Amino acid sequence: MLTTGAMKERHGGPQQFSFSFRKLWTYTGPAFLVSIAYIDPGNLATDLQAGTEFKYDLLWVLFWATTMGLLLQTLAYRLGLVTGRDLARCIRDEYPRPVVVCLWLLTESAIIASDIPEVIGTAFALRLLFNMPLWVGVIVTCFGTLLFLGIQLFG
Repeated sequence: MLTTGAMKERHGGPQQFSFSFRKLWTYTGPAFLVSIAYIDPGNLATDLQAGTEFKYDLLWVLFWATTMGLLLQTLAYRLGLVTGRDLARCIRDEYPRPVVVCLWLLTESAIIASDIPEVIGTAFALRLLFNMPLWVGVIVTCFGTLLFLGIQLFG
């Protein structure tokens, strides 16, 4: 673990920090989306349904999923604190190009696989609530996503 002196040597002396609302909103957007993913009502409903069907048989899955999520988040924030870079930048700087491209494609595939059910679920919810066609619900959901990304980008 790096001490304060070692960090100063590595980063070229003490750093000056100033508060910026633009920087705050840049990090608030992804943090908000990640926090919603943990308390998503769809996940809660699925967990409750599985609990009524399988009782305590799947409790170990929930335990290990939560433990692994906590471990990965802890390692990611420690990496950021020590190096000043995020995981993607560290991978890009430390691994050869083919490995970086492979990891990037796997990450994008995982993101797409987890987002498709969210988009379809929101489209179904809009159909139930407002009697919208599914394709309109998908477009509204995509617009909402682009709106959040725009807010994050332009803060």
